[in-house]
Amino acid sequence: MAHIKAVVGEAGRKLGLRTAQRPDIAYGVKDGYLVQVASGTADGGACAVEIVRYVDASRDAAVRSAVAESPAVSKGIIKSRDIQIGDGLAIHRRRRRLFRSVDAQRVGSDVEALLASVKRACPPPPASCRLCGNTSASEPMLLNDVVDRVCPGCIERLRHDVRRASQQYDDLPLNLPLAVMAAAVTAAVAALAWAGIAVATNRMFWAVAIGSGALIGYCTTRVVGRGGIAVQGVTGVFTVISVLLGQALFLGWQVHKHAQARSLKVDWKVFTAYIPSLLWADTGSTLFALGGGLLGAYYAVKRAAKPKLEVRVETTESARLPTSPSRP
Repeated sequence: MAHIKAVVGEAGRKLGLRTAQRPDIAYGVKDGYLVQVASGTADGGACAVEIVRYVDASRDAAVRSAVAESPAVSKGIIKSRDIQIGDGLAIHRRRRRLFRSVDAQRVGSDVEALLASVKRACPPPPASCRLCGNTSASEPMLLNDVVDRVCPGCIERLRHDVRRASQQYDDLPLNLPLAVMAAAVTAAVAALAWAGIAVATNRMFWAVAIGSGALIGYCTTRVVGRGGIAVQGVTGVFTVISVLLGQALFLGWQVHKHAQARSLKVDWKVFTAYIPSLLWADTGSTLFALGGGLLGAYYAVKRAAKPKLEVRVETTESARLPTSPSRP
């Protein structure tokens, strides 16, 4: 990610853009259009995000066609799967290729190609507030880290709407018993998946625990209808339980195979009573499973969190302010 930040800074300078307070964002106006480069992620890997805002959402289809017919796309320099167009925004993600880094010159060329396509389909937007047309918002700014033009009045209305939405979310009823039930059922399914994969491969994978945590967090919040601290706690605990239960089921299978080979019969009531001792005896595997469970719990808690509702604004003036007080 550090390399991507340096690439963004260099590409921004080449394009004549200003650097934001965050060093991995550069934005400004180019040929009348709002332009931005920033660091981001695509499929879990770092990438450079290139944005051209043309504002007029009614031109989305025309811009989409122009970009698809552009030489950069037809020659495969820009991949169609990396382009997103809608709501007056043209976005391209320059992914890092295998064993190759992202080049600032390539990012700059991407922006130029994207901008050229937008120009053919849509005129430059007016230097005014995107929401109300107020000409007091003539300078570019960052609204939730995306280049924009929005006047102070509209920003305040957006903040009011966000506060109201946040309060409405907090006021949603929380059925904690239902959350426990949903997490328990999903944890049981995840435990079977852990045990099944361990039986099939005779190996344990933290990726299974991560997937289990994400699944438990997702299913629980969907059933309950909301997230938050209480739901996060429930999903985190049941993720750890699911992995340990899956490990216990895997031990049960091993005991069964051992008994079967010797024509013995397992007393499963006795086995159940000895599960804690068996887990303790197999310390290495149990600790590995517990580590995976804790990692999965992190993803469960993250998935069950309250949606982050906020309005972050950075104006040209605030970008020029020092990040820390200077000493005389």
